Amino acid sequence: TLQNFMYTMITAADAQDKRGEGAIAAKKSLDICIELYRKGIWTDSKAVNVVVQACFSPVTKIMVTAVQFFLNPLKKSDSGDDSDDSETEAAGGSAQKKPTSKFQMIRHQSNVNKKTRSRQRILDKVTRVHKKELARRNGHIPDGDGDDDDGEGGARTGNKARRGGAPVRFDALSLVHDPHGFAEEMFKRVHRSATATKRGGSTGDRFEVRLMLLKLISRLIGHHQLQLMAFYPFLQRYLQPHQAEVTQILALLANASHAFTPPDALQPLIRAVADNFVSDHCAPEVMSAGLNTIRAIAQRQPLALDPDLLNDLVLYRKHKDKGVTMAARSLMLLYRQANPELLRPRDRGREATQNLKAGLPGSVPLAFGELRPAEGVDGAELLAVSSEDGGVELDEPEEAASDTDSDDGSDASVDLGSDSNDELELELESEAESDASESEAESEGEGGDEDGSEGEDEGD
Repeated sequence: TLQNFMYTMITAADAQDKRGEGAIAAKKSLDICIELYRKGIWTDSKAVNVVVQACFSPVTKIMVTAVQFFLNPLKKSDSGDDSDDSETEAAGGSAQKKPTSKFQMIRHQSNVNKKTRSRQRILDKVTRVHKKELARRNGHIPDGDGDDDDGEGGARTGNKARRGGAPVRFDALSLVHDPHGFAEEMFKRVHRSATATKRGGSTGDRFEVRLMLLKLISRLIGHHQLQLMAFYPFLQRYLQPHQAEVTQILALLANASHAFTPPDALQPLIRAVADNFVSDHCAPEVMSAGLNTIRAIAQRQPLALDPDLLNDLVLYRKHKDKGVTMAARSLMLLYRQANPELLRPRDRGREATQNLKAGLPGSVPLAFGELRPAEGVDGAELLAVSSEDGGVELDEPEEAASDTDSDDGSDASVDLGSDSNDELELELESEAESDASESEAESEGEGGDEDGSEGEDEGD
């Protein structure tokens, strides 16, 4: 089939050469597979795993295209087909800097020169194009939406980007056959690139390419709840405020945490975030980012935070900056619901303290790896309350069904109320009496006709 042909083209031996024709054919085959997936034609697991094999390619352009597909399947790749410098395209090099430089130049000219209507229209148009380009790079909208850059289409695209755009779907990650092996292979490449030196003749990938691979690994870990223990110590080297793209690194750290991640693996990372980001010598924005990252990790794994560090972080709710105050307060509110025992008694709140004294099941946190089976259906008690109040009549659909069945002449029996039974019996009795009276009248009429006919016969 065509899928098997695409698979052989991507995994062929000559496709591993960057300058060979096999790499060009493999790139075209990969683009076709991705485009057919976006159009909803090839959405099965076989097509997705063909793209998985492309992630192992030594050609950076092929690997980056496949990784970008898994990061956002509905967003087109920013790398062009005519360029030969794959690493520059993966890093978003000079091709992505041109719209920004043009926008900055026109904005500077509008500030310096005399303001006219024509110059204002040009500035508005370039501003719309710039915002749409930023939304595409961040993955808020796919490249196919809103191709018109000016007029009403551009305004609609800008509004869509401000609303958040199309959501990111992770259906492709669910179709991967071996997610743990896939994550391990990607991490081996990242680790090899990070530790490679040019002295021995080996060169590693750029930091932007490694960051994309780390994003994919974190999403695989969070989506499939994998346990890749070597991934967390590797991230600790990047947890510095001066690190490039540190907000994305903090986001992928929180993304790689789940309920089955061992707390021992997350505690050193939380301590590093608290020491490097949440301290008095840091800026308020840095402190807010650190507190929000810790809260995101604790929301997925509440056991990763020890009581001493938690109570120290909660004290920042009295900070002079509002962002830091809200971040510390949100962390305190999270642990009031998840594990109030770790908080000081004065920080637990009235409701959490009463639940702890009463020994309710929700107040005691689950141990690592423990699952609490459900004892009933959530919200079932609301049905009984609503039926007692008379707010909801549950027999209305059945009564409607009985009416339709009676009209069709079917023999289906429906349980009706006592009042409806009495009314039905009265109606049946009245119908029976009317039928009996009609039959008696007809019989009397027939008898009179017979007597008349007999008298005529006797006269003759």
